[in-house]
Amino acid sequence: MKKLQPTVRNYVENRPKYPGIKFEELFPDWIFPSESERDKIKTSQARDLLSKMLVIDPDKRISVDEALRHPYITVWYDPAEAEAPPPQIYDAQLEEREHAIEEWKELIYKEVLDWEERSKNGVVKDQPSAQMQR
Repeated sequence: MKKLQPTVRNYVENRPKYPGIKFEELFPDWIFPSESERDKIKTSQARDLLSKMLVIDPDKRISVDEALRHPYITVWYDPAEAEAPPPQIYDAQLEEREHAIEEWKELIYKEVLDWEERSKNGVVKDQPSAQMQR
């Protein structure tokens, strides 16, 4: 709230206060898969994570790093994926290039082979192939 402009903060602070709604009511059990006892635990973990993420005040909200370490997320968390380099920005000029159909087929085939090589172990490495950058 400290980061808000004084007039906005004053407005927000002077709004009527209402009791919150329990997350069990907002996110009832039936919206989560419940095939096993483990799923029931995951349901409570999902609610816990949502309650920490859906906080208006950013100073009180869970951080991205904390969220990635949350028990609900750790099941799927892969450090190699989370810390991978950002994807390359799409080059719109690629579509404007003039090539015969056979040339396009060859370029695409080579790009797929190169991508498969760069994406071993589920992580895309480095930049796209030299073929597609031409």
